[in-house]
Amino acid sequence: MIMRKWAILCISAIIVSVLGAVSINLMGETTTVPETSITTSSSSVYQYENNDDLINQIYDDIYEDVYQELYDNFLDAIRADVYEDIYATIAAKFDTLLAQSSMNIPLDEMQEKIYSVSELASQSVVGVTSYVGVEGVSLGSAVIYDYDELTNTYYIITNEHVIDDGDNFKVVFKDKSNVSATLLGYDKDVDIAVLSFSGVNLNQNIEVSPLGSSDSLTKGTIVLAAGNPRGYDFYGTFTMGIVAGVDRMTDWDLVVPYIQHDASINSGNSGGPLYNLEGEVIGINVAKFATDEIEGMGFAIPIDMVKDVVNSIRMLEGSFNDISSSVSLNWVNVNPDDYDINSDLESIKLYLPNGIMRGLLVNHLVEDGVLDTSGLALGDLIVKVDNYQINLLYGMYEYLNQNYQSGETVTLWYYQLNKTTLTFSSTLQSKTLLLN
Repeated sequence: MIMRKWAILCISAIIVSVLGAVSINLMGETTTVPETSITTSSSSVYQYENNDDLINQIYDDIYEDVYQELYDNFLDAIRADVYEDIYATIAAKFDTLLAQSSMNIPLDEMQEKIYSVSELASQSVVGVTSYVGVEGVSLGSAVIYDYDELTNTYYIITNEHVIDDGDNFKVVFKDKSNVSATLLGYDKDVDIAVLSFSGVNLNQNIEVSPLGSSDSLTKGTIVLAAGNPRGYDFYGTFTMGIVAGVDRMTDWDLVVPYIQHDASINSGNSGGPLYNLEGEVIGINVAKFATDEIEGMGFAIPIDMVKDVVNSIRMLEGSFNDISSSVSLNWVNVNPDDYDINSDLESIKLYLPNGIMRGLLVNHLVEDGVLDTSGLALGDLIVKVDNYQINLLYGMYEYLNQNYQSGETVTLWYYQLNKTTLTFSSTLQSKTLLLN
């Protein structure tokens, strides 16, 4: 409003300035207005009835131009003053900061979260090396997900294929020191293994990574991958990407609904965690798909599925192999070495009892663990858990994890294997176990 009044006053002054004469056509006759008029650059000719009419016509012609010019000049003057004040304020604050011995630079929230997860991963993600005797045969990554303060024992998750060929294992830290690890169990189908190691006399800064949930994970979620791509020379690599898809079924695996993501992973990342920005493990990296035509696509096992497996392995302290037959075939081929069967053959037939077509063969026992002390042995065929009829190994793990807790009892129904005759008992037997 102030600017508008200022413009009107200025325009009025211009109109009544003595700047020359204007040719005026009054009622068809041309006359000359004395020196109370303004001469325009365009020599405008006006028709008017009185002085007020003349002033209004000239006002209408020049108002917009004069107003805008005055408005721009006014803003320029204000801006110059404001900018000088802002510059002076910032310069003073900057001088104060420079005079300090150190300064804190604020970061945005997401960057702070990334730093926080990176620090967690540096103390929680380790290497796993598998040996046959003293010869290393494979290596990968793992994440420390639990700690038992009573026994000073740490528990880690990795991929089954990382430990598949080994008979003893070591956990490797970032300073390249290592400790022996105990294999508690694994699931070949889901590709998950659980190991433990002692914290006695361990001089390492270790932090446990919490397991989150993958149930509500959506495309576009920012994810962070940690592990040891291409071996320990690149120990503790940390990369970022987004979830590209969920519930991805692949040609090589029809059991796991993978998380697809584009965080950079390579061989050696297997078994390493996939984090969200809150530092929760939402998946276990397992594979990368890359060709000449396709940029690398990473895949991770959803953590909800992983929890079903690892919790059940911890409760039973053992592992199993799925077996499947058909009505026409009452036998399955197995590797005798997997079940402590004395044979020179690479594969032998086990004939299944009583029309059984699906079940689980015990193929790993933790010494003095729940299964070991129960009297079950390698090769025994489990067909039921309480009233749950076993169809798939993961199905049993899911059932156990969602219906039982540590300290509760469960009854396993099984057929015992005679390793001499390679036949199963004809009578269904049962063992009631106290879950770990």
